[in-house]
Amino acid sequence: MPNRTVIALMLLPLLGCFAQVENDSIVLTHNLCGTGTNCVPGGGAPLSLITVSGSNTFTVSFGDQPLLQPSTAVGPASLTTSLLLNQAAFDMETSGANFSGVTAAQLLVAPRQSTGPGDDPCAAPANCPVLASYTKGPADPAPDQHLALQGNGSDLVNYIDQASHSLIVEIAAQGTAPSAPSWNADVSMDMALKSRAKFP
Repeated sequence: MPNRTVIALMLLPLLGCFAQVENDSIVLTHNLCGTGTNCVPGGGAPLSLITVSGSNTFTVSFGDQPLLQPSTAVGPASLTTSLLLNQAAFDMETSGANFSGVTAAQLLVAPRQSTGPGDDPCAAPANCPVLASYTKGPADPAPDQHLALQGNGSDLVNYIDQASHSLIVEIAAQGTAPSAPSWNADVSMDMALKSRAKFP
């Protein structure tokens, strides 16, 4: 079942009986390259931004979920919804590649799509809230094919574009890229959904 469908099904009871709907862990997964091919430059190069298919941003679609907005009206009730990010993760899809050279990473909300490798929508850091981050401690083992980023409790509902139902994301990183010439990974976001109806 598509991850976006899970969110839709969770909201159906709310429409029927105006009760609170809550789920502490809904996971949405996005493949960076989309087709399963390798599209992210590697080669052990120094990291700053993760370029995906020639762009410094990528878009995650949440589907047409009308309740995924801070507030909306259904009949006489006013619905408020939150979608808090618990954590994010990268899972390597390229055989023989890993994240052992990564020392820090951040998942950022970008204000717009990047137009190419030389265009960084987050060049002014204040424009791009941090959703989740990873920093390798001195005693921490190097990450292998799974890289976990701790969420800071950001409410994604505040950042999802209400017209396109999508979120534009940028990945900033430090350290070195995977040694493979190019690579691909799944990005997952574990979220907590809560939607509550309030009558006048």
